[in-house]
Amino acid sequence: MSDDILDDEILVDIEGKLVGLVGLTSLFDEFASRDLSDAVTVKAELLERVASTNYIPPGRHESYGDVVFRELTRYLERRKDGKERKRQRMTWRGIPRESIQWYPTVDEDACDGCKKCVAFCAFGVFTYSGSHGNVSVTDPFACVVGCSLCASICEPRAITFPPLSHLDDLARSKR
Repeated sequence: MSDDILDDEILVDIEGKLVGLVGLTSLFDEFASRDLSDAVTVKAELLERVASTNYIPPGRHESYGDVVFRELTRYLERRKDGKERKRQRMTWRGIPRESIQWYPTVDEDACDGCKKCVAFCAFGVFTYSGSHGNVSVTDPFACVVGCSLCASICEPRAITFPPLSHLDDLARSKR
């Protein structure tokens, strides 16, 4: 796999698990000028293209297709609004950001859809889904390593993070 494809990894939530998929931004850019009204056809083509560079477990194709289509529409909406930014290679204490498992998890059952976290986070980690009535993590690597302030403003306590000791262990292992 080329370095360009690896630099184009996006974490997506598929059935409650964060899964890294490569090549999505480039693929989404190709679909920017296409008619997306035939969702079934677009999903099928997206899924075929995603499967060429990513592993999709047996029996999970429909879930992956739905998620990739959702991410495409979100990407194009952010791009239209001028909010889509080219991802820079970020590091934390010399460790590539993509290697650090530090980002929020939202308990969808506990989330009341108040959107305080969406408004609070200046880095666009969260997105509100009106159709589901709750918030999800859509750009986990945009989360500032060590920050967990959004969890403190979440009244139903739907947002959690790994323990800070995880970062201490990671920093010690890289010395």
